[in-house]
Amino acid sequence: MCKDVHRNEEKMRNIIFICTDQHRKDSIGAYNPGSVCKTPWLDQLAKESVVFDNAYTTCPVCSPARCSMQTGLFPSKTGMESNQYQTGSRSHELQDTPYLLSRRLEGAGYTMGYTGKWHLGFGKDKKSSVEGNILLERMKRGYMEGAAYLDYGTMPTDVGYIGDDFPGHGNGGWAYPQFQDYLKERGLTLSIINEGPKRRQGDHSYWGEVVSPIESTIEYYLVERAIALIEQMQKMGKPFFLNLNFWGPHEPYFAPKEFLDKYRNTPIPEWKSFREKAETMPRIYEMLRRPEVDWSFFENTLRHYYACVSHIDGQIGRLMTYLKEKGLYEDAVILFSADHGDNQGCHGGLENKSYSMYDDTTNIPLFLKPAGAYQGYHQRALVGTCDIYATILSQAGITAEEGYGDGRDLSGFIENPNQPWSGEIVTEGMGALDVVVTQRMYRNEKYKYVFNGADRDQLFDMEEDPYEMKNLAEDPEYAELLLQLKNRFADWMEQNQDPIRAGFCKLNRIKEFSL
Repeated sequence: MCKDVHRNEEKMRNIIFICTDQHRKDSIGAYNPGSVCKTPWLDQLAKESVVFDNAYTTCPVCSPARCSMQTGLFPSKTGMESNQYQTGSRSHELQDTPYLLSRRLEGAGYTMGYTGKWHLGFGKDKKSSVEGNILLERMKRGYMEGAAYLDYGTMPTDVGYIGDDFPGHGNGGWAYPQFQDYLKERGLTLSIINEGPKRRQGDHSYWGEVVSPIESTIEYYLVERAIALIEQMQKMGKPFFLNLNFWGPHEPYFAPKEFLDKYRNTPIPEWKSFREKAETMPRIYEMLRRPEVDWSFFENTLRHYYACVSHIDGQIGRLMTYLKEKGLYEDAVILFSADHGDNQGCHGGLENKSYSMYDDTTNIPLFLKPAGAYQGYHQRALVGTCDIYATILSQAGITAEEGYGDGRDLSGFIENPNQPWSGEIVTEGMGALDVVVTQRMYRNEKYKYVFNGADRDQLFDMEEDPYEMKNLAEDPEYAELLLQLKNRFADWMEQNQDPIRAGFCKLNRIKEFSL
């Protein structure tokens, strides 16, 4: 039952949740010490954190994953199963309920601040954004997907946050009027050169080089806003929760020159799966395959991508330095994660995310830095996006009895690395764009099983085949194991009220539909 509960404010900690967008875990040094990409500030944060090696997104698509962060629920329960106003999603605007993260923290006595990417609706005023205006124009021609939301929509300030409202996706955030006003106030001019390539419908790799000062970048602006919000919240005399959301390193990869220079001439080795044949994969994955097959294309995108990652890392470092200077860092709880990963040329030239359930897009970074001095370590437990919601609530003093949705509190790993924990995790999918497919990824300690709706399934031995290049689902030697996994997954679905359970069992002729 969700309810307001009186808290002992002396024990309440300030909480900061930093979230990046479409961020490959292996671009962070703490996960991949040999990475070409350099992230010294995140590596330092990792040394003071529980670093989760096997954290999985609830969905490798922006809106569903972000909705899970704000609700603690799987996309199949929020209805936001694809990006807003796209085929496959049953809900296009975040609903303001007492179970939202902001409402729960508000009831616990917190002040909440939000800045950066939202991507959970266009808000009530659809005319306030380019995407909202496109929706209105479609409605003039008789399209109906926005009719129910014409006068409804929730931005961060509608659900209890103070801070910034950025409706829609934002395409990197560069065009929002708040950012443009910031540039004018600072006397800055944004200059981006060498933009390319020309985009075709369905392409998702686009880059450019920022040659104006670092202060002219959207990432710098977001940290300026984060600092301003912290100072504003401190004056309110309550513990605060800050949710800082970068648009990057999601494309467009607009990389500052000083960071791009670090990678401009650096050779980047091919992914081990780059030359994998398309015939080995489900057909639906073709939605992500870039027509270019030359590694030099992805080598170029990765140089820009890594430059964006290093730039974001530097801005996170600027925030950490500020917190330390103000005496706020040590006693703050800090979580760092991403909504999902990015293919970047893996598995025969896939780009973007969604559709495929490889670790490149489903396995996300996740750090939990507790309050006080702490010696960090790597934790291999299987955890997920909904657990971020549960952990923030726990750190705010809200108990499991008051409800954590589908999430589980990760706080116990701070003191007990070997605490009992479930050995399975699930990622949902509905695809994206305008072609949909019901998908589920079921992972245990050793195996990953992927249900691809009407397409071919996949089974990987994650210990023997960590790059997921040998699909065992059609190997007769693994038929009995695959059946066992499907039955276990069906049990998980029943326990967690997954709405596709009956269809899954019927398609696979298991449980009550077994032959």
